[in-house]
Amino acid sequence: MTATAVETGLVNRSLLADGMLVQLSGELSHEHVTELRGVLLAPLADGCRDVIVDAGDVSDIDFDALAVVFAAWAWVEEQGARFLLSRTSPAFDHTLTANGVADDLPRLADLGSAPAAAAVPRQRASVG
Repeated sequence: MTATAVETGLVNRSLLADGMLVQLSGELSHEHVTELRGVLLAPLADGCRDVIVDAGDVSDIDFDALAVVFAAWAWVEEQGARFLLSRTSPAFDHTLTANGVADDLPRLADLGSAPAAAAVPRQRASVG
């Protein structure tokens, strides 16, 4: 698996062989819109199937920064990939609720669990 990390402070990106993980943290405001756009709205790498956003360490996010996250969702899906939130902080969830969009962004948890693995058959007794 190939991974490349780009860390800029509040917006960190890790490129994987088949996707991208974006970790958001701290107080995201209109001052961070350019940084958010640069990471979330950049052309996707060849073979990128999933863009996962981890907003579990966001202590505050304003409307302008949240708008970039929603624009990224549309952008990623237009490119044929999936956009999913992996986790969100109470502050991020509060901003979603305050703007009436608490259930709009797709979440990784909504995909459900993986199917149960096939049982491995017991070893047969040797004949002999």
